[in-house]
Amino acid sequence: MRAVLFVLSVVITPSVRSWPYYDSSIPVDYVPHVCKDETGQIHYYNITSVGHEFCDKPYAERNSFGLAFKTMLENNQAWSTLCADDADNDGRSNGEELGDPSCSWVPCDETNTNCDKLTAVSHPGIPEYSETVGTSAEYVGVCLQSFMCQGYPLPITHV
Repeated sequence: MRAVLFVLSVVITPSVRSWPYYDSSIPVDYVPHVCKDETGQIHYYNITSVGHEFCDKPYAERNSFGLAFKTMLENNQAWSTLCADDADNDGRSNGEELGDPSCSWVPCDETNTNCDKLTAVSHPGIPEYSETVGTSAEYVGVCLQSFMCQGYPLPITHV
């Protein structure tokens, strides 16, 4: 049984967790994703594989944010270049969605030790719209089965 669990954890882990060496390149460790399924029910997720689209393949395909992030890395650009863009074309910049609307966050290094992670408000790779859920304004997207296996369901914390 332990061998089966170990194999499953090795096989499943790359598709549900971002690569650790990329964690320091964006201002958050995870993003919240609120989505509505086909019945209208609201679901809450913490997404850790921010740049990936599907989980049915190893090293899943990138979403629009993941493609932009890859370009940023390939061109040796700083977060501020990706921050100002709107990868998912939902009207909010990647920085706004990841809690850095002024694009001032910089990764930790030997000269910058004041670099706490920020709190994201929505997902930069999934178009979401503003909707009132209970008494709160939320950014809500469509629940996609292929995408949701990357997230960790959260209990509903507000009605």
